[in-house]
Amino acid sequence: ERVGLGSPSAAGAAAAPSAAALSAAMGAMAAKHVNQMAFCPPNPTYRKEDVNMWLDTDRGNRIPAFHIRRGFPLTVLVSHANAEDLGLVLQYWAYMSQQLQVDVFAYEYSGYGHATGSPCEANLYSDARAALKILVDGFGLKPERDIVVFGKSLGSCPTCYLAGKHAFRGVVVCSGLASGARVLFPETRVWALDAQFFNNLGSLASCKSPTQLVHGDCDETIPFSNAQDLYAVCRAHHPLPPGWITGGSHNDIESRHRDAFLAILKEFLAHILAAGPTRVMPPSGISAVLKSVGSSVSSSAKALWSCTAPPRSQPAHDM
Repeated sequence: ERVGLGSPSAAGAAAAPSAAALSAAMGAMAAKHVNQMAFCPPNPTYRKEDVNMWLDTDRGNRIPAFHIRRGFPLTVLVSHANAEDLGLVLQYWAYMSQQLQVDVFAYEYSGYGHATGSPCEANLYSDARAALKILVDGFGLKPERDIVVFGKSLGSCPTCYLAGKHAFRGVVVCSGLASGARVLFPETRVWALDAQFFNNLGSLASCKSPTQLVHGDCDETIPFSNAQDLYAVCRAHHPLPPGWITGGSHNDIESRHRDAFLAILKEFLAHILAAGPTRVMPPSGISAVLKSVGSSVSSSAKALWSCTAPPRSQPAHDM
């Protein structure tokens, strides 16, 4: 059959690309809408000239980081909330480092503070991979022995992402979301929707590391049902009772409920220290986490690490 421009077959052929283009446009609009809701970068609370550690991501962005090194056996890799930047994180975790007796490494998100790029889910995971890479390749840490990943609110997404890829000494998710869909529609539990954006459920279901959830039961931003859904998928690897904070909202766990929050974290850290390193099950390995990063490390980055990484016996506070 020859198809003329005015025939029904021609009209159908012409409609197909339009439908595909419409679908792509709708997907792009949805992603833009989700990013606008998820990412709220504040004006920088620190000066660019005060940053002496920069990480290059595998998506071409450059992000600041800081490392509080006091020689403690565990290092907490911190992924911050969506309305914070490194300046705010540094102030709080300098205090928490002493309270919990841990070293701390935190990184900026693309498009936040003085980082290049724009905030989006793909860049968020790329930023987390860069942070893990420097701890492993630059500072010689072993994730299953030395690193506890911690994520608050939006920071639960890169934390769960890494935890689903590799064994860590511990995983802490504070006020985390189950998925983008379950924040918007808490009663809609459809895996196909969960998979669209920020699928922490899928990531945490693959996690085999000891996990501790913390969530306020009056959270007005990320409904408490999200925490319950996360607990359902990680219960087998959740050695202690979940840290449900009675009366806790989204932004007052670290302040109004500070004592309860600290008690939960201290009990979990004591547990994983007593239990020993997390067992790495084949084919897990750091290469699985960093597959897309590549093995080459620039000489400038190595020089940077050497000037910001004194021996572990010497206390240091890098930003």
